[in-house]
Amino acid sequence: MRVLIATREQQGTSPSDEDFAVEGELVTPVVIECPDAMCDVCTRAWFGLASHGGTTTAMVVDRPGVTELDLRRALHEWLDCRGTIDLIVQAAESGAYEVDGTVVVDPVEAVDELVDAHVAEIAAICRAFPAGTVVSRLGDLVSPRVTQRAA
Repeated sequence: MRVLIATREQQGTSPSDEDFAVEGELVTPVVIECPDAMCDVCTRAWFGLASHGGTTTAMVVDRPGVTELDLRRALHEWLDCRGTIDLIVQAAESGAYEVDGTVVVDPVEAVDELVDAHVAEIAAICRAFPAGTVVSRLGDLVSPRVTQRAA
């Protein structure tokens, strides 16, 4: 399966680079809006599914030993450890959780939808770039990391 992993390749080529993830661990972008308006990390970081550390560089790789079920489980565990699952369940139960303008009141459906959204985002990014591409992001914009060279 094609997935995103944390990488130190090209790390430090931007003055705003951060690297707190473990080299080679599965990473994901955050697909829901960060509640902290002052936070700029969620819009540009990839988050390690095991370490929970953020990094500003990820690499598209083929991992034949990773299945979609493995990825879904890792995403669910990451969301649970962050406390996001509890927030989503509470929001769904109170009728305050919406997906594309539709209120979702079933907490299981709401959590599944969030995991689905992460899987879909990872798959879309991995389809857009060949294996070995180092990528960075700013919100929904994901682009290959380009090494600048002197003329």
